[in-house]
Amino acid sequence: MDKKKKTKKILKYAFIPLLFIFSFWYLFKDIDFSTLKDAMISLDTRYLTFAIIMVFAQIFIQGLCYVIMGNGLNCHITPVTGFGYCSVDLFFSQLTPFAVGGQPMMVYEMKAKGDLPVAKTTTMVLLYSFLNKLALIILAILAAIFCWNEFFANASHSKLMVGLLIFGVCSNLFLASFSIIFMFMGGFAYKVGARIIFWLHAHHMLYDPYTKCKKLHKTIMNFKASNRYVKNHLFMSFLVLLLCILKRIATFSIAYFIYRGFGLSEHGFMYIIFAQTVYAVISDSFPIPGGIGAAETSIKQLYDDIYKSAAPGIADTAAILVRGISYYVLILVSGFTTIIVMAKGKKKVKEIDSNEQSETSVKELSRDNQEEL
Repeated sequence: MDKKKKTKKILKYAFIPLLFIFSFWYLFKDIDFSTLKDAMISLDTRYLTFAIIMVFAQIFIQGLCYVIMGNGLNCHITPVTGFGYCSVDLFFSQLTPFAVGGQPMMVYEMKAKGDLPVAKTTTMVLLYSFLNKLALIILAILAAIFCWNEFFANASHSKLMVGLLIFGVCSNLFLASFSIIFMFMGGFAYKVGARIIFWLHAHHMLYDPYTKCKKLHKTIMNFKASNRYVKNHLFMSFLVLLLCILKRIATFSIAYFIYRGFGLSEHGFMYIIFAQTVYAVISDSFPIPGGIGAAETSIKQLYDDIYKSAAPGIADTAAILVRGISYYVLILVSGFTTIIVMAKGKKKVKEIDSNEQSETSVKELSRDNQEEL
């Protein structure tokens, strides 16, 4: 291994630990540990229990989404197996940039453990990703409508916080727009994408353009398969969207239970949900596992406003608890379940790879759309 590759590898593996160190430093840098201890003593453990239950609830609700989508594609998925598959998704998603690692692992486990067709599971994964992102956008729109002054026009927010918020909104809209274009305007997307690929190749910024075009073609065909599912199962798709919104609310309600656990009631349930929506819009938009860094910056700023009338140390303690439960406890729960799922014996099916996954998706679910591209 040459020196350049070795240095790159070291930086790659050092990046995540450094982010964790930064996140803990940022959360704890202004904290008086004596007030932190007093705040923890005052916390009602019943509400803390409810907050932890919400971690299990969000995985279960996501599993129900796959049960419903599976029924529409004649794939038998029980709530228990759905919980296991979604744990695999969430565990690897929390540890990879843009949460891209969870979906391939989930598709693999659904094939290996459940012998579910890759074409159908790919459709379910892409559709769920789109609807889950749409659920966040819907909640963000509601937050802007009902709490504009508090979250979007608050003069007390730092310039960094405002910048993170603007970036979060734009990036979420950008990703959602790409999904819509791929699903409903596949032919147009392919033509534009292919021209960009060959332009980059002509200017020596990209190699092997034909392979890149082939991958783009397969990606678009997978999205078009999701489009067909939506058209053929409108009610089921709408039900999955509602469940995605419910799952987001379950995740965000962790903050509400911690808030109530400190005996506070100045802000209502939906206010806290909208505050967490703003936080999620920021933290979900960065190509960093779990939004580390951006998450800590935004959560401290938001919680200073929410807990401004509380006793000293309460806001910092709440930020640590909410971040710890919604991210680190989720990793522990989903990681433990992932170990159980992966420990199960595999069914005797041939090994799958990314090429087979894409080819199968094209052949089984998008054959009649080939001529469009």
